[in-house]
Amino acid sequence: MEFKLFHKLASLEGIELIMFIVAGVVFLGLLALVILYRKKNKPAKGEAELTQKPLNKTQKLVYGALSLTLAFVLSYFKLFSLPFGGTITLVSMLPIFAYAAYFGPVYGFTAAFAYSLLQVIQGAYIVHPIQFVLDYFVAFTLMGVASFFPKNVPLGSAVAGLSRMLVSTVSGAIFFQDAGFSYGFANPWVYSLIYNGLTIGVDTLLCVAVAALPPVKRLFERTFRAN
Repeated sequence: MEFKLFHKLASLEGIELIMFIVAGVVFLGLLALVILYRKKNKPAKGEAELTQKPLNKTQKLVYGALSLTLAFVLSYFKLFSLPFGGTITLVSMLPIFAYAAYFGPVYGFTAAFAYSLLQVIQGAYIVHPIQFVLDYFVAFTLMGVASFFPKNVPLGSAVAGLSRMLVSTVSGAIFFQDAGFSYGFANPWVYSLIYNGLTIGVDTLLCVAVAALPPVKRLFERTFRAN
């Protein structure tokens, strides 16, 4: 296992570099928009927080775009590169988990599906059409499962991350058997479970641990409290 937090960023070039810069600019722009909105609608001194108006559909979509771009930017920060393939990111799934947990299934699954499209654009590894659908559209969209655990980001992250890992494990066991054999695994299911457990599984555990931190929980509450 090799620590590579900034290795990916240093190697960016061409379309990947352009995508990263655009995502960063979009994120900063959306963040500024959200901050301005919150300042404009800040309750007057002495006015109860409960009087704050709920977010409308457009504002919820802005929060979704903000979460989506943040997740995409974080996906470029690779914490570790594993010996037999795969990487661990800097809690890149957490913004989607949090958005889904606070805004519900419709918005949560929509954001998760949009994230799957970004992953395809970022660079898809395809060996079979069904594997492509499972590893990208199904697995990443299942991150929206966090929406079934309203405002409980740690629990939602755990279940949604496990859901994604299970789908990728099935795909790996069926379509990447040769890779397992080349690393000395006689059972493709064991190889796939270990591979996805050490990548998606560890990614999920990091998301759960960070989401459970009191300062992060307060940040989610303050950010999404009008929903």
